[in-house]
Amino acid sequence: MKIAVMEDEYFIADDLAVEIRRSGHEPVGPFSELSAAFQAASSAAIDAALLDIDLQGEASLGIADILLKRGVPFLIYTGYSREIIPSRLALYVVEKPIRIREVVDRLCRDALTHGSPQTPAAPGPP
Repeated sequence: MKIAVMEDEYFIADDLAVEIRRSGHEPVGPFSELSAAFQAASSAAIDAALLDIDLQGEASLGIADILLKRGVPFLIYTGYSREIIPSRLALYVVEKPIRIREVVDRLCRDALTHGSPQTPAAPGPP
């Protein structure tokens, strides 16, 4: 599974990429600037994404909306309080501090359960 990392903190992005590889998946990115993250969310061949709510001082909520429209599973990995996140995105929020392994494992479980445009969910019983 290809997992986009949309994070502007180098060490966090690197830790996420290492954990994605450890889980047997392929990190895409990291995308630390809003414009590059928008482009990746809009058109990259990704199966899931980890999104920081703030990329170099710019809000990235629009990226979450693009991922929703594309049907790409994602989590918003943030240190910001849930109160500033629009209610439509509340289910996707994982608040720091949390172990990176837990974030990646949760994203992978969600993606494998719900599928994505590149990896459809397994068909149910007939």
